[in-house]
Amino acid sequence: MNQFTKVEQEVFAFAIDGYSISKIQSLFHTEESTVKNQRKSILKKLNTESMTDAV
Repeated sequence: MNQFTKVEQEVFAFAIDGYSISKIQSLFHTEESTVKNQRKSILKKLNTESMTDAV
């Protein structure tokens, strides 16, 4: 988890808990595209193609 930014760590934690992108977006009060970009960055850092594989 050290390779993630603080926000990426939070997004990943919510993803582990089963939160959808739209739910995470509403919790952070940000654009859905921002959460999608963070998710994409997480997947790239973990060298995987899906959040299911990452979890």
